[in-house]
Amino acid sequence: MTASAAVNGPTAAAPEPRDRWGAVVACGLAVFITAVDLNVVGVALPTLGRQFDASPSAMQWVILAYALPMVAFILPAGRWGDGVDKRKAFVLAVAGFGLASILVATSRSLEMMVAARVVQALFGALISALVLATIAISVRPATMGRAMGVAASLGPLGGAIGPAGGGLLIDWAGWQWVFLINVPVCLVAGWLAWTAVPASDARLRPPRARWLVDAALLGIAGAALVLGLQEFGRLGAGLAVGAVLLVASVVAGALWLRRRDARPVVQLLRNRMVNRWMLGLFFAATLNGVLTFLTPFLLTRGIGASTSVTGFTILALSAGMVVFAPLGGTLTDRWGAHPMAVLGALLLLAGAVLMLPAGPTWGVGDVAWRLALVGAGTGLIASSTQTAVMTSTPPQLGATAGALSALVLNLGFAVGPAASALAWQLVDTDIARTTPAYAVGAVAAALTVLALLAAPRRSASAPGPGAGPSAPEAAGA
Repeated sequence: MTASAAVNGPTAAAPEPRDRWGAVVACGLAVFITAVDLNVVGVALPTLGRQFDASPSAMQWVILAYALPMVAFILPAGRWGDGVDKRKAFVLAVAGFGLASILVATSRSLEMMVAARVVQALFGALISALVLATIAISVRPATMGRAMGVAASLGPLGGAIGPAGGGLLIDWAGWQWVFLINVPVCLVAGWLAWTAVPASDARLRPPRARWLVDAALLGIAGAALVLGLQEFGRLGAGLAVGAVLLVASVVAGALWLRRRDARPVVQLLRNRMVNRWMLGLFFAATLNGVLTFLTPFLLTRGIGASTSVTGFTILALSAGMVVFAPLGGTLTDRWGAHPMAVLGALLLLAGAVLMLPAGPTWGVGDVAWRLALVGAGTGLIASSTQTAVMTSTPPQLGATAGALSALVLNLGFAVGPAASALAWQLVDTDIARTTPAYAVGAVAAALTVLALLAAPRRSASAPGPGAGPSAPEAAGA
């Protein structure tokens, strides 16, 4: 056999696939900076209110201008991401997020800042949709858990660093640097993605105009759901308003489900390999939303802790996630997603149940270790569940699955505070009567256990390109 035949002939060995950890780090940095940005704004609001001479009710739009478009555009962003080259799309997303951050930092009025925050949210939605899909094409299935663990740990790390770091930046350098700090991180993430993420033959193309209708319906459904739950907590006339808003949410969601671009999402949710894991993620996020809303009231009004002590105590929740998400990913690669997810759910349930008797007789340490227990369970669930979802999803729907996962997490974090506030309102918000509110979290934790126990014990490998819709069809072409 000639040398060329030895190299090019049918018996030539295919190159071994390799893990592209630079791509994983790029995704982790993107998750980190979007989490920082989401959590740092609350610290900056008083300073921004003085800067723009705006009322607190007006300043809430700095947050809503980011949160609402994220919910509205994340699934259309996933639909777009499935039809384009992931490397180019990811670089575009982080570059756009960095440029939008500059626009926010250079805003001369509240109106300009709100508009810039909307632009920032659009690119943030694209990042959230692309992260899991980009990791999935950059590492081997045997190391998927470890890669997912990196991303799952950097999100809560950003959430924990954001408020404290933002306060220091505002004091030392001015509020603009709360947003400008995003730029160098985006540059590094973009460079790493360009050099490490595998390229494909797909090109970037403009989004479909019809996706604006999808975004509007999804935005209405999400906003009406959260606002409806909040109105229920007002009781009296709020019950009627809440009922109307919940009906509006259901109607908007039903209209969206009838649209063409909802079909791939419905296809994923009909897959038992995916829907049980998504349910587990949702209920785990709901519990975390309950704890982050209710526990500061317990610490400050019940136990009498200072604001700074309260902030450090709440960090125990994030610390548990940061430590256990990478560990959960490593163990997922070794033992599988199902046992790690169920173990995480049991830790979640234990922490939630142990929070039920919370009251003024507790100390800060009593709260901290319980939060750390929930954080550990959440970290195990996040890395194992996202690994299971991506290994059970057809490659041509990877960005849609990633977007759906991010949407489920965001909805859980939003529903948790609203539902626990309603339960607390029913017992007159006495700090000594938090058990009904914490019971909402315990129920969510129990549902997490049930959902993950019902999940398949083995995540099937994602079907090949021939299974499910083709790439153009998946992208809504």
